Amino acid sequence: MKKNFLTVQDMALMAVFVALMAVCSWISIPIGPVPFTLQTFAVFATAGLLGTKRGTIAVVVYILLGLVGAPVFSQFTAGPGVLAGPTGGYIIGFIFTALIIGVITDLFQKSKPWSNIIMMVIAMILGDIVCFVIGTIQFMYVAGTGLAESLTLCVIPYIIPDMIKIVVATIIVDRIKQYVRLFH
Repeated sequence: MKKNFLTVQDMALMAVFVALMAVCSWISIPIGPVPFTLQTFAVFATAGLLGTKRGTIAVVVYILLGLVGAPVFSQFTAGPGVLAGPTGGYIIGFIFTALIIGVITDLFQKSKPWSNIIMMVIAMILGDIVCFVIGTIQFMYVAGTGLAESLTLCVIPYIIPDMIKIVVATIIVDRIKQYVRLFH
């Protein structure tokens, strides 16, 4: 018997997390060229709970929705201009963030609970770093700024908030992952 690529339950879960990413992106504080949002928190939780395949697909669907005009990005924005603009690299970086978190957490899912939590935190930090790198490179290109200025505007102010998001996402993933696994 052939196993389906995605079940109806998988698609329903992914839809819920796509909606979560959209809602978290709307929670936005414009503090410079890159607004503070809860998008990264939603990506961390999505990848941590859904794993590599479902988590990455959910992030890609979220980005595609924004690309075709659904106002799912920060400050209810959408369209190719957002992805080509100064913050677009961070949004594209979410795909790699989800892949990194999904792969690492999938590899260590049968480990002891504490090592799972430690690996989840490490995975989220690595995913966040990759997102920062991709986003900052695009920001530098689009905004015409140097590395030091771009880091000052787009990375340094977000390190502590992102660490808080990682801690909260890790706690939430640890608490509810068993219920999401029932659907797998």
